[in-house]
Formats: sequence, structure tokens, C-alpha cells
Amino acid sequence: MAIVGVIGYGNMGRAFALGLAKKLGYENIVAYDLEEEKRKLAGEDGIPFAKELHFLLDMSDYVLIAVKPKDIKELLKKLTNLKGKILVSIAAGVSIKDIEAVVGDQKIIRCMPNINVLVSGGSIAYSHNHNVTEEELREFVELFSSCGVLYRIDESMMDSFTALAGSSPAYVLSFIDALALAGVREGFSYREALDITLNTLIGTAELLKQLKGNPNEWITKITSPAGTTIEGIKKLEEKGFRGIVMECIEATTKKAKSLGK
Repeated sequence: MAIVGVIGYGNMGRAFALGLAKKLGYENIVAYDLEEEKRKLAGEDGIPFAKELHFLLDMSDYVLIAVKPKDIKELLKKLTNLKGKILVSIAAGVSIKDIEAVVGDQKIIRCMPNINVLVSGGSIAYSHNHNVTEEELREFVELFSSCGVLYRIDESMMDSFTALAGSSPAYVLSFIDALALAGVREGFSYREALDITLNTLIGTAELLKQLKGNPNEWITKITSPAGTTIEGIKKLEEKGFRGIVMECIEATTKKAKSLGK
């Protein structure tokens, strides 16, 4: 059974630790964090923690870096002798080459998760260097799928994935809030409107996921001639809804690229 060491027990590190614990068992996860409060939280979660970094490195088969990008360089200087262990980084804007420049010729997988890892429903992109074998990648996917759905992509697409999946939950939440507020304007309480909105969005996503097809095909089926839905669609198009969304993703991608410079 593989052992995963998690360096950094913030929101994402904790989410991965708890998600992986469901697959591997809590005894096969080891956490490390400089903050005493985070160490205490790991203990409350049932996740063993290491007081010293070298203890985590000695025990682990996978070393998951979940620290902030600004802190990663100093941390990497302590990870130059991994002895064949697989280094997994979720630091935004830090490329595999950036990591290799510090740790040398090691096994490296770079991931970009989104916040939905907190409920084991994340979208997680990953790329790797030449040292990671296909067999090791299969094991990695099997283990980390307990945290969400994994997408193997070229590293050049990582910034675009950051925009499309990493940042977009915030945009979806903005849309949800707008729908709920619209419901309030029509006479529902905010809680009622939010519950209706959530069930509608979840159901719509499941419809598209299970029954497949292009979203536009379903829009056509929902939209009756001279009915209510087409009036709403018309207003969205007048305001450039789709164009705004595409520009939003484009702007986010540009920002993600600039962070890596």
C-alpha cells in the first residue's frame, strides 16, 4: 500500500489528505506543516503528522507539495534527495522545469486541481516528466481519483485548464448567486431560491453528463416556440452572455500565464 506525504495542510492539502485517506486508509497519509494550528487540525482529522520533514520523506512513496507558490522554492531545496519517490506539485504557475531546476532529475507530476477536491469532486489536470513510467502514472491516477476526475494534458495547456476548471467555480458560484437573487426579486426567500437553483443546476449537469449530446441540442428541446425560455435566451444574447464568458476565461488564462513568468 502506497504512503502519501502531504506537505502543507491548508485547504487544498487537507482536501487531498482526506480524499486519499478514503482510498488508502488514514494510517497511510502523513502530513507536515510549519504551523502548529495546522498540525493540530491534522490530528483532529485523524491524519498522522510528522514533526520533522525528513521523517515524512523517509516514509512516503508520494510527496505532495501543497504550499503556496511563493514558498515552494525554499521547500524544494530540501527535497533534492527523493530516492525515486514521486513528487506531486499542485503549486499554480510553477512548471515542471522550475521544479527540476531545484530538485534535479527526479520523478515529477504537476497537478492543477480545483476547489471541488474538498468534496472529492475535483477536476484535476496532470502532466509529468520523462522519469515517471506509464505504470506509475496508472497507479497515481487510481490513487488520486479518490479526490476527483483526472485529466492528462500537455503542460502547455495547464494555464488554460487553470482558467477553465481552477478559477471557474468562482464564476459558477457568481451565476448561482445571481439566479438566487433573481428568485428573491420574484418573491422567494434567498434560501428557497438558492435551493431551487442548486437542484436545477445539479439536475441539468447530470442530464447532460448521462444523456450526452451538445448543450445547444438540449437548449433547443427546452425552448418552445414563442415561449418563456426564448425570451430569457434573447436577453442573454443581447447582453453578450456567451462572449462575456469566453472573454472571462481568456483573461483568466492570460493572468495564469503571467504568474509563471
